[in-house]
Amino acid sequence: MDILIFVSYIALLSYSVNKFAGNQRHRWIHSGYITAFLLPILVFFLATRTVGTLTGDGIAGGVAGLGYAVATLICGFIFLYVGYTSKNVRDA
Repeated sequence: MDILIFVSYIALLSYSVNKFAGNQRHRWIHSGYITAFLLPILVFFLATRTVGTLTGDGIAGGVAGLGYAVATLICGFIFLYVGYTSKNVRDA
């Protein structure tokens, strides 16, 4: 069940950034910076708090939070890569 939540989280994050950024290069770059450097911290603490409260185990919450934070960080770096290397998007 957790893998389904994990995959749907990544899919929802990618879909929302794609719809927000569209064909504008600077939006991809800004979305990448926010996703890579701001969002993992929030996701880590939110997942740690939620999973730790639901299961009663702090270690499981920490591991789950770290997993989601690392996945968010990797997605952020991918968004930055797309923003900096895309040549066929408008730079408005």
